[in-house]
Amino acid sequence: MAAAAFAGAAGLACETAWTRLLALALGHEQLGVLSVLAGFFGGMALGAGLAHARADSLRTPARSFALLQVGVAVYAIASPWLLTWFGAWLPGALGLAAPTLLSVVAAAVILAPATLALGASLPLLVAARRRVATDDARGLARLYALDTIGATVGVLAMIHLLLPALGVALATGAAAALALVSAGLAIHGQRRNDEPAPASPVTREQPARERARDPDDGLLRERWILYVAIGVTGLLGLGLEVIGVRVLAQVFSGTIYSFADLLAVWLLGTGVGAGCHAWLSARALGRRPATVLVGLLWALAVSVALTAMLAKAAPELLALLGPTSGGWGRRQLAELATAGIVLGPTTILMGACFAHLLALIAAPDPDPTHTPAGPRPIGLALAINGLAAAAAPIVVGLWAMGSLTYAEVWASIAWGYLLLAAGIAWLRRLPPRVTALGSIVGGLTLLGAGAGSLVLAADEDPGDAWTILERREGPLGVVGVSRSTQPPGSPERPLLRLRVDRQFRMGGALSIGERRMGHVSMLLAGPEARAAVFLGLGTGATAGAGLSYPLTQLTGVELLPEVIELLPHFAAVNAGLATDPRARLLAVDARRFLRADPGRHDLIVADLFHPARDGAGSLYAREQFTAARERLSTGGLFVQWLPLYQLDWASLQMITQTFVSVFPQAHAMLALYNAETPALGLIGSDEVIQIDLAQLEAGLANPAREAVYLELALTDPRDFLAGYMLDRAGLLELAGDAPINDDLHPRVELWAPRAKLGPLTGADNLERLLGSRRAWPDGFMTDPDPAKLARFRSATASFADALAHYLAGEIALRRQLAAAPSSAPMWTRALAAPYLAAYLREPAFLPARPRLYAAAEADPALAEWLLPAMIQRTPAEPRAHQAWLAHLVRINDQARLDAATAVLRELATQR
Repeated sequence: MAAAAFAGAAGLACETAWTRLLALALGHEQLGVLSVLAGFFGGMALGAGLAHARADSLRTPARSFALLQVGVAVYAIASPWLLTWFGAWLPGALGLAAPTLLSVVAAAVILAPATLALGASLPLLVAARRRVATDDARGLARLYALDTIGATVGVLAMIHLLLPALGVALATGAAAALALVSAGLAIHGQRRNDEPAPASPVTREQPARERARDPDDGLLRERWILYVAIGVTGLLGLGLEVIGVRVLAQVFSGTIYSFADLLAVWLLGTGVGAGCHAWLSARALGRRPATVLVGLLWALAVSVALTAMLAKAAPELLALLGPTSGGWGRRQLAELATAGIVLGPTTILMGACFAHLLALIAAPDPDPTHTPAGPRPIGLALAINGLAAAAAPIVVGLWAMGSLTYAEVWASIAWGYLLLAAGIAWLRRLPPRVTALGSIVGGLTLLGAGAGSLVLAADEDPGDAWTILERREGPLGVVGVSRSTQPPGSPERPLLRLRVDRQFRMGGALSIGERRMGHVSMLLAGPEARAAVFLGLGTGATAGAGLSYPLTQLTGVELLPEVIELLPHFAAVNAGLATDPRARLLAVDARRFLRADPGRHDLIVADLFHPARDGAGSLYAREQFTAARERLSTGGLFVQWLPLYQLDWASLQMITQTFVSVFPQAHAMLALYNAETPALGLIGSDEVIQIDLAQLEAGLANPAREAVYLELALTDPRDFLAGYMLDRAGLLELAGDAPINDDLHPRVELWAPRAKLGPLTGADNLERLLGSRRAWPDGFMTDPDPAKLARFRSATASFADALAHYLAGEIALRRQLAAAPSSAPMWTRALAAPYLAAYLREPAFLPARPRLYAAAEADPALAEWLLPAMIQRTPAEPRAHQAWLAHLVRINDQARLDAATAVLRELATQR
């Protein structure tokens, strides 16, 4: 029994690591994820099928089981390097448009050495136990329960303990040790094979002559019914897991830990259900095995329908159990508890039903004249169940969820259980009134509980003034577009929002930040750039910026196909990206794209990937940066935009360290002068990065882009270079001794969800970044005229100083607003001083002006201090004089008003 628990822990711990590594090759899009899952179950099914006819005929099945566990351990030890090698080779071999079947076969073949052994292990363990015990029904249920509960521990230990502490290689080594322990326990128990089996009490297993008189016992003769049932329940059970995880993922945090916890709840529930069946097996297999089976299936149908009602309440349950202010640990427990409340009862019934079916299939034929007379092997049953489970990710996850709503998929699974129950009841000639009553009650329950929508990611939060324009329920999330019913916005550029589940909101009337990221990237690449790739689309604002330049091809890569389908809503900010003939838009995983696409590109731009999201951490891995470097043309640039407001400092250091370990030439620039949602661009290349000053000036003066640049505050080359932050030496200093993030040490993905982030995270990171800022190095800007270049460096330095003062003011303002979010800024001398310093240092630096005028208007005392200083610094600036006049009117100072009016008139005549 203990061997089963350790084998289950080792198997699922390894499976968790293997599927994550293999998903890097097949992609995190739905096809890749489901292919890995289907391949894993398919391999286990084949292993169980091969063991079906051999397990009971082996002289020492325990020894064979031990050898299989040793094989699992050997594969586990070698798997990190084997699967990462496959991850680098397989995308190119399969190509971008890999067929579904080919992806499934690839996953199955790669994992076959381990999955065959895992699939054959349980039949061998059952055969070994039969040598020392005869209570087969109870023993089977116990073995399955212990195996599944061990698997629960294995999943939780791998994700929460082993991977964060040890990395993939040592973690799979620890899982291999568990497999070896399981093998040792099996060998140790082998000596019991020579002991006589104890007599089986009548209460555990009825004599065959007594059971043969049972009219319900024909189920044991017509085993094809049982094989159909175990196959259908495998399809429906894993199908419910697929749709259940997708529905709850709308409101869960979507991290690597969230999905591990959901899987753990599923495994634990089925294990508890099997354990309950073991406890009740004497009664369950007493006189009415078919009746019990029909009852379990009917209860599953009703439970699945009622579970949909609980799923609809998941947001409220999660908010009650773990408010967002409760910290990461409490949030994880809340997600675990919510998953248990929603899915727990149904999974318990699933475990009991599966154990019951296994026991019936393994039971001896009730007719003593038939052979074999003893317990029957279960390998074929496990194979059929495994094959059905392998089909579930494709049937439910790819086909059903792509064609039906979440509620319709969920209801279909409930109806499947109900129809299976009715079919078995009819075949076994149960009383018609019982069958009819159960079907009617079950059907009415399904109709009532299954009504409504399972979209939990509502576009409107309480108090929001938004209306839904379009929404799609996809296999990877709920994607919707909403429009604000209140200003700002205009008929030409309405305020629109793209939302994915409940975690992400993107968009705006102007999308200044996103568009600036695209234009800054294109300006850095230079006018010679002809091929550009944008990894991550969102509203398309960043990628759409590339259409303003002479590109011959623009490739947009987006994980969610629904996001691409909704791009036309944002045509006002993405320059019609969805319909531009130069744009190639692909629904594909960014990791797989860079490995599978053979092209070379002058510019690759990676979007603001949230590092805590499951799978997103791999987009900051060394392997991803290396793949991007290999796809660059000579002199090409890779720009990775980092969301400073979604990164703690440790994660920023790890990403920076990883980036500079790949790119010999590296720099960093700010995209937008913003303290709330700042974005830092890491710029890398194989070649020395140089920007021609004359080309930059000509580009910013291009008449075709003049209106765009004016809107985005990108008209001045000095302003453009003011955002320069760090050279390679500065980036190395920022990274310090931080470790590298790679596929075998997914530190960002494991650490980022635990990091404590808040409304001031972006401001805090920006402040620390400004403290280590460096001027752009010699050679970064080039010009044939050294004197002109020297003047430009001096002018850029004044803009850089002004920016530093301005951002200091923005950070202070952000902190004040975070302390009192419902109030307007409380202007003081201390708060206004950085903005005044920015103006005095470089009046041509425009962002500080609106803040200064707002402070002067809010407080007459501040106006008396700020406006004269501004006028003294720029005596010919009409706007400063106008603000001074407005102040004098407000305080009714006629004498000074007359004098100021005269000065302003004189300025007007001079102009």
